[in-house]
Amino acid sequence: MISTQISRKTITFLTLLAATVTVVGLVWFKFQSSPETPKTSEATSKNALPSEAWRNTQLLRTLAEPSGRTQWITSLAISSDGKILVSGSDDGTVKLWSLEKGELLSTLSKHSGSIKSVAISPDGKQAASASEDKTVKLWELSTGKLLHSFNDYTNEVKFIAFNADNQSLISVSDEKENNSENKTKKTIKIWDLNTRKIVTNLSGGAGTVNAVAWSPKKQILAIGSDGANTVDLWDLKNKKQLNTLMTQSPKVLALAIDIDGQVLANSGNLGSLQLWNLNSNKAEMPFGGEDNKGNYNLSRNSGTIHSITLSPDGKTLFTGSRDLTVKMWNISNGELIRVLKNHAAWVEAIAITPDGKTLVTGSALGEIKLWQTSSQAATVRKEVAENVRKLLGTKDCKECDLSGADLRNFNLNEVDLRWANLSGANLSGANLNDAKLQNAILFDTNLKGANLENANLEGANLEKANLEGINLKNAKLAGAILPNTKVTPDKNQIESGKSNEPVKPDEKNKKAQ
Repeated sequence: MISTQISRKTITFLTLLAATVTVVGLVWFKFQSSPETPKTSEATSKNALPSEAWRNTQLLRTLAEPSGRTQWITSLAISSDGKILVSGSDDGTVKLWSLEKGELLSTLSKHSGSIKSVAISPDGKQAASASEDKTVKLWELSTGKLLHSFNDYTNEVKFIAFNADNQSLISVSDEKENNSENKTKKTIKIWDLNTRKIVTNLSGGAGTVNAVAWSPKKQILAIGSDGANTVDLWDLKNKKQLNTLMTQSPKVLALAIDIDGQVLANSGNLGSLQLWNLNSNKAEMPFGGEDNKGNYNLSRNSGTIHSITLSPDGKTLFTGSRDLTVKMWNISNGELIRVLKNHAAWVEAIAITPDGKTLVTGSALGEIKLWQTSSQAATVRKEVAENVRKLLGTKDCKECDLSGADLRNFNLNEVDLRWANLSGANLSGANLNDAKLQNAILFDTNLKGANLENANLEGANLEKANLEGINLKNAKLAGAILPNTKVTPDKNQIESGKSNEPVKPDEKNKKAQ
């Protein structure tokens, strides 16, 4: 009886063991054969190239067109949910924008001097602005209401940031020493947002403040100087100065710290760009570089870098410069990934959404542009398929995602496609007579033989679109971005051309980009 029981148990055990081995073997085989799970060594993952999404960046929309020197965009900040943008301008205004709808929500005009810095609290409830008028102002983000004005400054305030706890505000300025007009000191002030009083006042470092970057996670503040070849690092948690980094250029124009507080980037007035390792608070960089210290000589950057930021994953550096371009760099090897054009002036401010999918740039003429950094899927996604079906029963598809959709020979007469994303879509032979396509994304859309008679394409982006045999009779093209082609006088067809300027309202039949 006992031997029989042992035999049965043994058989049961062996059966279970065999089944387990089979399952494990199948899982192992699936893992080994799956193209989605390639083997990568630790070294490979550390030096992996940035996602192809960055290489395929496209202009999503233009929030603000060029409007003059007084509208100079000095600072940009994006809310933690990626929905709200705050911009600061040289005319002293602070503007709140909806990134989802591409709309201006409100203009705040309580400052009497140029805005030097803007910030949004981590909880998304408040915004702050620092100004040339020697004040910092606190705003309620949802209403634009002025909550408080911090006035305890003797000079312009050059930087503002919220601490991660939403309880304090950090400012940086050059405060006068003993009321002297000629002597100043770099000063860090930390304000308690509940009592509205200064709780910490720190000062030190050579030169004057010209650029600042803040890492909420590590509570590290970096202050770049004007005239001293230095970047001062401060530990605000312990309220002490950590180190001073010696820079290549006397004047530090821009600074950026990655989310984890491990990498610092700085640009200088001599066109230099340096990368630093902050783990040990030493002026070293483990990513290599031409001199093995992370000091890349970006010879392909033909203009002084005025603004920089890092992607959320810390792998890609974005630079905005005097040559009117935004450039993307792989920080592991200094490779130039992509050059973005379309700005009419120096690129003075850059910000990126927390999800890393949208880049926002601002220029010295007041332009604000949104760039889509995620690549278009090769196959039509569920949302796109639903929107295609929607087009069969309605003429309203405003802001629809139709990227990559097959819309060949579709009858889209009078359809509303304002702000719609049609990048990569096939619209060859489609009837778009009287269609509303203002600010639509038609970046690399196939429009071969399409009928766009009387269509409104104002502000649309067709930079890489196929426009062969297209009918544009009586179409509205003001502000549209076209390929290197020009529209014939009657707009019946597209001819080869050399113009690289955007279509202007008063000469939309002559020039195109």
